[in-house]
Amino acid sequence: MMMDSQTKSSSRPRIFAATFVSELAVGAHVGGVGALIAILARDFNVPINDFAILSSFLGLGMMLFSLISRWLLDFTAGTILRLASYLVILGALGSAFLPWRWMIILAGLMTGLGASLVILIVPAVLAGPRRARDIALANGASSAASVATPLLYGVLDSIPGFQGRWAVLIMMLPAIYVLATIKNIDFVNTPSAYAERWRGRRGRRRRKDFADAFGQVGTVQAFGGAENVADDELARATMAAAASSVHVPDLSVSEYVPASLAPHVDPWKQRARVGTGIFRVFLSLLPEFALYTWGIARLVQIGVPTATAASLGAVFPLGVAAGRLSASFLIRWRYIFLASILSTVAGTTIVAVGINTPQLVAGLLLAGMGTALLYPITVDDMVALPGLSANRAAALSSLGGGAAVFLIPIVLPQVQSVLSTGESLLLLVPLVILLYLLPDGRKYEPLPEID
Repeated sequence: MMMDSQTKSSSRPRIFAATFVSELAVGAHVGGVGALIAILARDFNVPINDFAILSSFLGLGMMLFSLISRWLLDFTAGTILRLASYLVILGALGSAFLPWRWMIILAGLMTGLGASLVILIVPAVLAGPRRARDIALANGASSAASVATPLLYGVLDSIPGFQGRWAVLIMMLPAIYVLATIKNIDFVNTPSAYAERWRGRRGRRRRKDFADAFGQVGTVQAFGGAENVADDELARATMAAAASSVHVPDLSVSEYVPASLAPHVDPWKQRARVGTGIFRVFLSLLPEFALYTWGIARLVQIGVPTATAASLGAVFPLGVAAGRLSASFLIRWRYIFLASILSTVAGTTIVAVGINTPQLVAGLLLAGMGTALLYPITVDDMVALPGLSANRAAALSSLGGGAAVFLIPIVLPQVQSVLSTGESLLLLVPLVILLYLLPDGRKYEPLPEID
């Protein structure tokens, strides 16, 4: 679509810049919430469990917005981005300065919902033939922020006269930039970054932008339409290459039936497969978000100062980022799922039973690399189920994933009332093994068609 003639254009795509920068806030939230929880617990002299709910709010938003995305997307992308930015700004200010615990928790809810709205809208405004590389780069920004944010918490907390929780204000910077950038963008006539870039080429040479770091792709059919933004983001954005269904664990199996060619399947067997698939997605995110939240708490438990633990906690998102950046080539390896399972089990076990800082740091790095591809692979297995459309599979996956993110910080404190943090993390090991043992739905006997 072309922009209104009265709307100013830019040779550098502002829509892409807004979505790219908005992902920084998401990464800062995911990577920094564990450090924030540890610092708040120390400052208020309460158990870490009192603030654990802060890491649940992203999952709550993921579930909520995936369910109502059909209605949310009746608004323009600009409206959603503005709302997300306002929520992030207000939430960050509250988390940094409010003196009451219940108010800080309310501020954390606002931050989590704002980050969830970013996850909802980014694929819609990156629509177009260059969408794969744009989403990959935007998620690269999110991963980088998730690595840097715990370091910032640690640095601020170690400076006399500064409070470590002030580091949450870093989330305001991308939100303010987004508000300023989209101020004059016409999201009705130019709804996507690709449309804006294409218009910028008309009659003049367009300057290169960050999106040019990735090669052009010929189709965006793997991503669905604008009406499927929430499930699309959650299903594909965690994969660095944003590829279609490429994970094939058993190369000898060839009878993979596309949903379009297998519309009629036994309903009971199909429900069982779909239910198993949702549960596998749920299990895939348990170790990742448990370690995001409790990795730093485990370091504090063995005597590491809070400021140092917040900085060392960056090794886990660093492992996750490294694993996801490798997705473009490792995702096709026949044994990648097994390797991810073994790495997750080994790393989690080291974090749970380690007795010194080097052991825990090594365990966090190993677990991060292992958990990185569990979610993309299990979602890819859901998409590959016969008789299930890719959009439906992605929507169900987003609900399973959001449930895991929401429930982990609620359930773990209850477990920790009986067990220590390390012992609680050990409970993840059999669940990860169960994830490997559950059928992925790809190797199957053909189902009878229903007349």
